[in-house]
Amino acid sequence: MWQELIGQEFSVKVLQQAALDSKEALTGKVMPGFSQAWLLTGPPGSGRSTAARLFAATLQCEQNGCGKCISCISVNTGTHPDVKVIAPQGLSYGIDDTKDLVREATLMPSLGQWNIIILEDADRLTTEAGNALLKAIEEPAKLTMWILCAPSSKDVLITIRSRCRIVSLRTPPADAIADLLIKRDGIDKAMAHFAAHASLGHVGRAKLLATDEQVRERRSLVLQVPFELKDLPSCFAAAQRLVDAATEDADIATDEMDEKELNNLLRAYGEGAEGVTKRKVERLASSAKKELEEGQKKRYKRITRDRLDLTLQELAAFYRDVLVLQTGADLELFHTEMKGSIQRFADSSSVNSTIKRLDSVESTRRMLNSEAAPLLVLESLTVQLARA
Repeated sequence: MWQELIGQEFSVKVLQQAALDSKEALTGKVMPGFSQAWLLTGPPGSGRSTAARLFAATLQCEQNGCGKCISCISVNTGTHPDVKVIAPQGLSYGIDDTKDLVREATLMPSLGQWNIIILEDADRLTTEAGNALLKAIEEPAKLTMWILCAPSSKDVLITIRSRCRIVSLRTPPADAIADLLIKRDGIDKAMAHFAAHASLGHVGRAKLLATDEQVRERRSLVLQVPFELKDLPSCFAAAQRLVDAATEDADIATDEMDEKELNNLLRAYGEGAEGVTKRKVERLASSAKKELEEGQKKRYKRITRDRLDLTLQELAAFYRDVLVLQTGADLELFHTEMKGSIQRFADSSSVNSTIKRLDSVESTRRMLNSEAAPLLVLESLTVQLARA
């Protein structure tokens, strides 16, 4: 089961041992390394969510993660009643979100050995939300296990991270990702190696790059931006294209989901039932419908920002490759298929300019977490890139 998490041998051993220790702890034995609060950190694509899910399955499994029992299968398919995966609906977790979590954390497991709460994107906890959650993590219920995920421990509120045992994941090697794509997904060898390098170490994105032509086209659109930035009109046009692409991706990701959720809600209030008029359904469901739509708007906003953040990661990787060629560093390029173009770009600019561009991209990533309009943020970035 754990072979799904590639390039993380040390972390896997730590989590497997922790699961064994948890079983001893359930008998009342004192285990020095045992904890009921874990923080899994690692860069995008390193497998934080996968590690959290596999750890949860191993904790619930009587055979310490056999991958074949009902517990393992139900955790891995997202149907285990005692494993809850929580993700922010908007840009951050609010205090109302964490109050609900605190209530969840007091529950006893119904089928499994633990009541497990996996908190995705723990770096998006506001200070107020973190404070509301602190007591539940510091003094968890007897059979509650917290598994938090974040890009790095520094991104998480110090009051939260200081109560957790931290396990750090690394970016998987490109060769390991390519091997997984070939063996697990039957991807052609050449395509697998291209996708592995182009994914920036993100296993899920590597599969999309290998199997979805539209994803490859999106990537090409982003990688053309540095070559197009000549003047203000070209900067504004490039920013608009990037935002349009992100919103289109968000539309694709949410339209079907939104419609399904709305239909389920209306059915729950009697739509389609004999003798129930459409007007009555709309009246009964109006408050719940409004709440649903607010949640969907927050999700749409988060997905759009996440797509733009992925765009910025692609740009950062491009300028990193430029810097590698400029300095003669003995490092492999992420965009090996573009080496000629990147070399010409590197020759036409200075190391100092490239470092400024990398700094601009990183500061823009931070700005995306604010309430600033994405188009204005991207326009500011493209102008900075052109002038660096």
